[in-house]
Amino acid sequence: MKFEIKNYSKLFKNGAGINGLSMEFNSGDIVGLIGDNGAGKSTFIKCIFREYEKDTGEIYLDGENMQIKDLRQFSLFPDQSIYPNGISIYDFMYYTASLSGIKNNAIKEIVLKALQAVNLLEYKNKTFKNLSAGMQKRALLANALITKPKVLFLDEPTANLDVKTRVQFLDLLKSLAEQGVAIIITTHLIDELAQIINRLVIIEKGEKVFEDAINKTIDIRKIYQDVTKSSSEKINLSVFTDN
Repeated sequence: MKFEIKNYSKLFKNGAGINGLSMEFNSGDIVGLIGDNGAGKSTFIKCIFREYEKDTGEIYLDGENMQIKDLRQFSLFPDQSIYPNGISIYDFMYYTASLSGIKNNAIKEIVLKALQAVNLLEYKNKTFKNLSAGMQKRALLANALITKPKVLFLDEPTANLDVKTRVQFLDLLKSLAEQGVAIIITTHLIDELAQIINRLVIIEKGEKVFEDAINKTIDIRKIYQDVTKSSSEKINLSVFTDN
């Protein structure tokens, strides 16, 4: 399936926001969406999920204008760990599923399958506060998979994870892509993206400045520096040398 997000704009009174952002991707793509703080990444995602009312913009699925009911095909992994500490991850996901309009007689099976998919089934009765940071991330990922999305947006998904847990989490995302889910990742960890994405979008000051297919041999950091006109910073230790 081909997805096209066209001409998304949301400008605030202070001039910040996004202006005419567009991107396209296919089922199974892993897209890196990068930009500095304030570049517009989070605003873009919030417009797609109707948290902000967009000024302009359309989404097309295989060339057809997406309707509100089709938004269920999109799911979001948030940049903050927002969950109630006092209930089990199973109960949290059950509640999410009920809010998503899933029929009551189907919720239990769907929740258990989502937990199984991220290897958390045996922890279903644990509360979030009793899980490691990596398990909390996996639980939130399972929660995002409840509606069986065709597109999954992840905002800084590996923040606060150690190296081993980060690798394991990225492996889960690659597995989802291999099963046809389109993955859109926003992150500041450019080098990490190089190991997983096959498409790159760069945003600067609310506008897209780069979009193309890439592979692991391409230097993402250099592309970013070239298109944003930024330069590498160097430390000059000679200033500490005694005269």
